[in-house]
Amino acid sequence: MISKKSPIFDQDLRYLARATRGHARPLGRHSHWVATLVIAVGVAVWLGGSPDASVQRSKNALKTQVDSVLEHDPLPSALVVTKVFRIDGAQGINTSNLSMGATTTPPISIAEQTSEQSIELAGSGAAITAITANNAVLPTVAAAATVVSPTPAHTATPEAVSPWEIVEIVKGDSLVRIFTRLDLDPVQAITISQLRGAKPLSNLRPGPYLKIRRDGDDLLSLQYQPDSAHYLRVESADGHYQAEMVKRQFQIKQREAVIEITDSLYQSAHRARLPDSVTYRLAGIFQWQVDFSTDIRKGDLLTLVYEERFLDEKKVGNGPILAASLETGGNTYHAIRHTLSDGSGQYYTSDGRSLRGAFLRAPIANPRVTSNFSYKRLHPVLKIRRPHLGVDYGAARGTPVIATADGKIVRASRKGGYGKTIIIRHGQQYHTLYGHLSRYAKGIRKGKSIKQGQVIGYVGTTGLSTGPHLHYEFHVDGKPRNPRKFKTPRTASVSSKEKPAFIEHANDWVARLQSIRQT
Repeated sequence: MISKKSPIFDQDLRYLARATRGHARPLGRHSHWVATLVIAVGVAVWLGGSPDASVQRSKNALKTQVDSVLEHDPLPSALVVTKVFRIDGAQGINTSNLSMGATTTPPISIAEQTSEQSIELAGSGAAITAITANNAVLPTVAAAATVVSPTPAHTATPEAVSPWEIVEIVKGDSLVRIFTRLDLDPVQAITISQLRGAKPLSNLRPGPYLKIRRDGDDLLSLQYQPDSAHYLRVESADGHYQAEMVKRQFQIKQREAVIEITDSLYQSAHRARLPDSVTYRLAGIFQWQVDFSTDIRKGDLLTLVYEERFLDEKKVGNGPILAASLETGGNTYHAIRHTLSDGSGQYYTSDGRSLRGAFLRAPIANPRVTSNFSYKRLHPVLKIRRPHLGVDYGAARGTPVIATADGKIVRASRKGGYGKTIIIRHGQQYHTLYGHLSRYAKGIRKGKSIKQGQVIGYVGTTGLSTGPHLHYEFHVDGKPRNPRKFKTPRTASVSSKEKPAFIEHANDWVARLQSIRQT
């Protein structure tokens, strides 16, 4: 025994060494060598894949690194390790319990396991735990590489990073006020408002008509909808803003309608649920052929096809009438729309003749005749018979009066018993007169050129008049003519070059209108 008082380094320890007799004692069992070899290979692979792994680190530091790797380079969810490797003597490594999605790895023996195969196993992304034959758990080796790489994320688009924000415009809002409310630089709002074409931004209409896309407090793009048919687009490009007004594309649907006249055109169309705007267009198309106040009879039939316009599946209005037919007094009139070279649309008969005369049949909408053209009419005020060289149309005070043709105003002032009067010259041959007006339209004066259908004044009862009405006269070469009976000149027909294609197009429309009427 060694004395506790004597230092151990002062003792003779040779008695502890035992001499070996016969043959040298083996250094260990065969299974111990196998386990040592596996450990050595594993450590070599680990050190080769991570150059700084040889530096001694604490347990917590190693755990932090592993967690960091797993966080930034996650394993595919299909890769699952259900059991650990077990070494059964020299029989090899049993991998039948390793699940890697739908892929399984056949058993690999120790003799067949090359360094490349070891890298594949160690690089599978899982932590591998080896168990010796004596159930001694060997150190866990973390994978240094991953064979199955996760799918790289797609590069985010600007729209994904900066989605559109819809802004509700309130009454009295300005672009500067909106930018301030949204924590955007108001200087940008001033810059955008001063762009060419950005005038609509100076008068914003209340509602959800503005949307923006931003990057922090910087504006990337802006869209503002001043009306249902257009929107203003502002984009940032190379540090500058560009504004552009874009016309929205309507979704077009064709609507068919059949109207049987039972009283007036407007009342019959209303019962058929035809929009008022379409009814007025229909009356305008056939105004050269019939007078809807006197020529229409019960049982007459109107058939038409017109366009409806939609935006975002919501109806926003009605388009033009594409084709129509009117059956009245034993006659059938067809109106086929044809687009001219300038983009405007005109209506023609099925054989290409224009339906539009040089003059409108009446200067007010929905005219009601109260006194006809006559050379011996009893004057309602003077109570004497005298010529009435025009037509009186009864209407409410303030009803708009329109010019029946293009021309130039030669008079816009009072004229005796006519009261407030307008006289228009149309070329060198024709004149029209409009009397008893309550007032003139804005800008109407002598020498001003006007267009057909332009409002020139309003119905009144000035001059010798017993009630509000319009007195309308039509003069040819200085002589009064009955405006309801005089055959006014027509506009040009379809050109000879376009006529063959138009006739074919018109025949298809006529056949369709007949089919609609018969259903």
